[in-house]
Amino acid sequence: MLQRLLLALFILLSVPLTYGASLPQEPQWGLYIFGGASAGRTKIAELTYKPWAGEYADNYLVGTALSLRLVRNGACVFDGEVGVGYRFPLDAPEAWAAVYVRYENFPWNKYVFTTVGIDTGLSYITTVPGVEKARSTSHGNVNGARILHYLGPEVSFALPSDHYKELVWRIHHRSGAMGTFNGVWSGSNVMTLGFRYRF
Repeated sequence: MLQRLLLALFILLSVPLTYGASLPQEPQWGLYIFGGASAGRTKIAELTYKPWAGEYADNYLVGTALSLRLVRNGACVFDGEVGVGYRFPLDAPEAWAAVYVRYENFPWNKYVFTTVGIDTGLSYITTVPGVEKARSTSHGNVNGARILHYLGPEVSFALPSDHYKELVWRIHHRSGAMGTFNGVWSGSNVMTLGFRYRF
């Protein structure tokens, strides 16, 4: 069922919306490759402004994602993304689908082209990480959940002369969205660094 849902979402995202001023010379696709380490029980709010404060555990994630530009509306752009990853040594494949909104009109862009993005979507993992189970137990759910809300706030940096090649810092976050998913109230964070090529 999840495979059909992801396929349907990917097909839907393959049809660009016509609202807004879409620029034909812009690359429409993006290929993202990344890796990162689990931040243990550290909350996403703390990681956002103090990434060094994470209780980094021996749970690692490597992955790749394909994105499609949907709409441009001034300095804001909307992208759809589908991705797959692998957590080790947990031996847990993961998949997600999300819609991003990015802002890219910063005054220093003539020196370092910068974008800031936030998304909402779904994440599916074959084996629930131990940190998710531990954090869920305090709210009465001892097993966590395979399907959770996906949130991936990110910042990208690129050369102004070639801003289609981006260095990306992202927090890969799964959570129950305050009990919305199977009564799960918390989740897990992975601090990641990656490269995205737009084409």
